[in-house]
Amino acid sequence: MTAIVGVLNKHAVAIAADSAVTMGNTHKVINSANKIFTLSKFHPVAVMTYNNAVFMGVPWDIIIKEYRKQLKDKSFPCLKDYVDDFINYLHIRNFFCDERTQQEFMIYLLDSFLNICRNEILKDKNIGKDELTKDLMEEKLSSCLNSNIGSDKCPEFASYPYNDFKSYASSSIKNYANSVIDVDNAELLMESFFYYMAAKFSQPFYTGLVFVGYGENEIYPSLYPINVSLGIDNHLKYYWDDNNIAQITEHGAGAIIIPFAQIDVTQTIIRGINPTFQDIIYNVIDKSINSFSSAITKILDSNPSTAIMSAAVRGLDLKSIISDITFQINREMREAYTNPLLNTVVSLDKEDMANMAESFISLTSLVRRMQPGEETVGGPVDVAVISKGDGFVWINRKHYFKPELNSSFFNNYFK
Repeated sequence: MTAIVGVLNKHAVAIAADSAVTMGNTHKVINSANKIFTLSKFHPVAVMTYNNAVFMGVPWDIIIKEYRKQLKDKSFPCLKDYVDDFINYLHIRNFFCDERTQQEFMIYLLDSFLNICRNEILKDKNIGKDELTKDLMEEKLSSCLNSNIGSDKCPEFASYPYNDFKSYASSSIKNYANSVIDVDNAELLMESFFYYMAAKFSQPFYTGLVFVGYGENEIYPSLYPINVSLGIDNHLKYYWDDNNIAQITEHGAGAIIIPFAQIDVTQTIIRGINPTFQDIIYNVIDKSINSFSSAITKILDSNPSTAIMSAAVRGLDLKSIISDITFQINREMREAYTNPLLNTVVSLDKEDMANMAESFISLTSLVRRMQPGEETVGGPVDVAVISKGDGFVWINRKHYFKPELNSSFFNNYFK
């Protein structure tokens, strides 16, 4: 797991990341991962990574550095243009893998999808694994198909017809269907899987890429996150994380704090309340108001003279009332905690922004250390500041080698 954060104002953007990474499906955590990379050696742009450290079997640091090498001193007017060019580069390099690997990752995702379906059936039906039947699986696949067929699709899958996918993947998926005992309808499996894969939401082994910095024509920083999963048949499974796009503008936001991956500690500081506890409060409000309404109607129904009022109480729009209460709570939290904090961040200089970004990650690491279970955030905290005038500057950076013994590494960096 991971914790990364960006702190933006008009002066610069400070970014920080921990070093913890979980090894495969084990519970082993090592604290030596790099999650911040310069995207260009000459221009103020960088990318942070979280969740999966590889793409189609290739480590992201190799892909990013290969992109950086071919980019050379080329620049783009806007940060978003770097993102578009990076996505295009993945296509040019054929997703850094061959056709066999693409088919294998497709089947790997299919197997994961089928396991999700199985687990949901067992939970919903409250049955054991030995009671799972082909009919139940077919019912679940049909339900998934109906649910996902109308969902928003990833950009490159919106124009990818199902029949084209069928022509590409039919043989592999039918062979897979023949190898499992609880699937009889390979056609239904293939169609349901296609719309699941095309849907715009996170799926197993995705990577979050957070592009941050400045385009050539931009004087204020911005941040563009995307989620990337896999590539098949010249189509990249990715989508923009629209809710977390951050831009400092002349007449808009003057300061933004935006965390990724394990965000609870940073959000607690920003909002003044732990997100889990906030959800508990909202659930209690929901249950209490519905319970209160039921209690009132029960009393009114018990008296013939007031029974006529019971229908009016039942007709109240409780969802609207609950929504208004939560809106008022969120507004009070913004005014009491979030806005004062952001008003302070607006005027922070680069050093203080770097300290703030590092503190968010360090506090998250401390909380994970105090909690039971794996310490999924930890190790050295890498910190960098990107500004329009000074470019990309490391504040804290770990090395797997001693810098004083490797001057050739730094001498060759710009060659």
